[in-house]
Amino acid sequence: MKVLWLASWYPNKYEPVNGDFVQRHAKAVAQYLPIDVIHVVQLGKDLAKENFENTHQQHPLREFIYGFAFKKIGIGWIDKIRYNLVYQQFYVKKLEQYFHQFGKPDLIHVHVPMKAGLAALQIKRKYNIPFIVSEQASYYEDASPDNFNKRSYFFRKNTSRVFKNAQLVTNVSATIGKVIQQMFQLKKVECVHNVVDASLFNVQPKKLNITFQWVHVSTLGEQKNIEGLLAAFKIVLQQTSIPCQLQLVGPNVQPHIATVQQFNLQNQVSFVGEVAHHQVAQYLQQANAFVLFSKHENFPCVIPEALCCGLPVVASNVGGVAEAIHEQNGFVVPSNNVEALANAMIALMNNYTNYNSLYIANEAKAKYASEIIGQQFIEVYKKLLEHY
Repeated sequence: MKVLWLASWYPNKYEPVNGDFVQRHAKAVAQYLPIDVIHVVQLGKDLAKENFENTHQQHPLREFIYGFAFKKIGIGWIDKIRYNLVYQQFYVKKLEQYFHQFGKPDLIHVHVPMKAGLAALQIKRKYNIPFIVSEQASYYEDASPDNFNKRSYFFRKNTSRVFKNAQLVTNVSATIGKVIQQMFQLKKVECVHNVVDASLFNVQPKKLNITFQWVHVSTLGEQKNIEGLLAAFKIVLQQTSIPCQLQLVGPNVQPHIATVQQFNLQNQVSFVGEVAHHQVAQYLQQANAFVLFSKHENFPCVIPEALCCGLPVVASNVGGVAEAIHEQNGFVVPSNNVEALANAMIALMNNYTNYNSLYIANEAKAKYASEIIGQQFIEVYKKLLEHY
């Protein structure tokens, strides 16, 4: 069985964390089956100034990362159309070069339908190679500012084409999976969650600290509603006698400094800044609980990572978040309800001794560890190829 991955999002030299969750899925599957990934970087008409090719190989995972030069003519809509055409032609050319060198795959696995899915469509028509699609995006939720229904006709039409021609569609949450299934009238959508490296994200002894440590890890962007989280944390400090702090880990710090000062939280809120993925585990392992107050999500990687570290979680009920959280490992609260978030954080602190970190971690590991997720994809491949 030979499966080739086509990734619309994937880490590259210009965007080193873009689609890193896809890369983690690839590493999970590669434990059972050698995987080749092809990614053509989407730099857009303003940034695509050079041809480049990077190949990374850590057997059994091999990554082919390509970029191409594009010279615009200065007419916006024409440049956009030209860029999309050149992108697809370039992608298909690289696929055919791959076939010539390494042979045709039995199956193509597309990660995020636009734009790699369009290349898979052309390959299916020409070579009769079936493909499946895994979706990660959260823009199928109404709360997303770049909601799917607000996207261009080209984007909506071609996403639909990719989904409807796929042999199977998977999603990282059952919740968004159902939305996609209904939206595109698909026969079946399977859920394969985001993956956790449980050898990295696990329970570790904590430093002795009388202060209850909350931690939040994200890009700190608009989607994560940091202002709402800080407003809730101010209420927490006003309504509990338990000493507590909030640590914010992520790159987009500057917009939130003024809010911290406005709420007079300088002594209780700290900014860590951007850290490497393996360092995220260290911050989770030394915290008491994790909090996420997103406006929209699909199935954020950091929630199962926090759970695998044994942390109880308080998070907004968006996307597939509630699929991971129950009364024994945390609370879900309505999105944008600051008071509900504050109340849940207080309740968790008041009942903290009821949470068993080893139970939380073991349960999460059994669902999200790389061995589990990798095997789920292998079973998907086997079933599909048996009936194709």
